[in-house]
Amino acid sequence: MSKIVFFLQFVAVATIASCLSVADVEKRATGGYVQNPSGTASFTHYSGCGQPACGVAASGFTAAVSQLTFGSAPGLGAGDACGRCFAITANKDPFSPAFTGPFHTIVVKVTDLCPVQGNQEWCGQSQSNPNNQHGAPVHFDICEDTGGANAFFPSGHGALTGTYTEVSCSQWSGSDGGALFNGACIAGEKAGNWPAVGCGNKGTAP
Repeated sequence: MSKIVFFLQFVAVATIASCLSVADVEKRATGGYVQNPSGTASFTHYSGCGQPACGVAASGFTAAVSQLTFGSAPGLGAGDACGRCFAITANKDPFSPAFTGPFHTIVVKVTDLCPVQGNQEWCGQSQSNPNNQHGAPVHFDICEDTGGANAFFPSGHGALTGTYTEVSCSQWSGSDGGALFNGACIAGEKAGNWPAVGCGNKGTAP
């Protein structure tokens, strides 16, 4: 009987240890970041995309993504969003609600970070306040330099809301440049869709 009790105690301890290990790994993998493969989003555009936070520039349509989704903070390197591709579709202009389109869908690769600091309106999502001022949990800032902004935004409409879906990067048209610094990573382009891990996250979410 004592052997059976000992065995059951061993199994219980091993099970608890296993659960703790999985929990710890999950915590390290996410850092509190919120990374869903689809959902609602907001969209703006920016120029000067030649030194992206992922450390690899690209020639196709690219975008920065809000910090809570990016998976890293300024100066900490690539987050797990780096290299992932998303089909983004607009359906509304929050500043011109009467505008009904036409709206467009493009596929972008994430290469850059839109940090909370200095971008509260669009990229201010945090663990305590997961949506931005326009009700979107994710924000894509689309690079103008490689043509994405011109393809996505109707003339006269530079801020939109809509949806996003993670897709295979085989659907993205473009090519990657070389690494700009040690630690550069766009492994998301070859990883499975979230929750699969690509570059991994750094630090903790805002």
